Amino acid sequence: MADRRKKGAPYDVVVGRHSVLAAREAGTRAVRSVLIDRDARGVVVDDIRATAEALNVLVNAVSGRDIDKLARGVAHQGVAAYADKLPKPESDDLVASAEDGRPVVILDHIEDPHNVGAILRTCGALRAAGVVLAERRAAGITPAVVKAAAGALEYVPVLTVPNITAAISKLRSAGLWIYAFDADGEATMGTFEFAVPCAVVAGGEASGVSKRVRDACDAVVAIPLAPEVPSLNASVAAAVGLYEFRRQHPLGATFD
Repeated sequence: MADRRKKGAPYDVVVGRHSVLAAREAGTRAVRSVLIDRDARGVVVDDIRATAEALNVLVNAVSGRDIDKLARGVAHQGVAAYADKLPKPESDDLVASAEDGRPVVILDHIEDPHNVGAILRTCGALRAAGVVLAERRAAGITPAVVKAAAGALEYVPVLTVPNITAAISKLRSAGLWIYAFDADGEATMGTFEFAVPCAVVAGGEASGVSKRVRDACDAVVAIPLAPEVPSLNASVAAAVGLYEFRRQHPLGATFD
């Protein structure tokens, strides 16, 4: 998983086998060097080592303690890497992808890093255009987020904005339809038809989608649930909504 070091550092430290493998395979940024615990074993470790060496990427055999220091409490599985920073998307980049049938996913102050990471993973699996995050009162791209994303951050652009409502307004002005997922929505998942291009909004764990954000949306869509369990985890609700969008607007049998 990626760990942004001190502000202004020219690199990311990527920690964990799947995260290092994703950074190497995605081709989004250059991996400058790989550190492997000299006692680490396994097919993934061998694959990382062999591919890095084939690409003339420096591979260092180090102690587990050295990687512990880089990981700062994150489970690293004996592998870390130094990589260039991920490119930062612009709003126009997300709009262009949305026009190709990939929804923009907006997180309305979701604070649990595991939820944010899980949503990023779903976005990667279902080919979303990217994710919009708030700068404050929300989980940023922390080590816990990237671990939960399981390598998806290499494929899913993340745009951080100072104001979610203003970001929605900008996307609407660019021609996107905006739909929120919330338990008391006036439309119902399964019968509601998503237009393209669009952005979808997932609300925070405690209060759901805020009133200001709801008012900025074209529709609020509810997932039908049994009365005994009237709500879903934020990341699960987002996954259900995104799958329904992708069911209506497939990218091909294998998402090619």
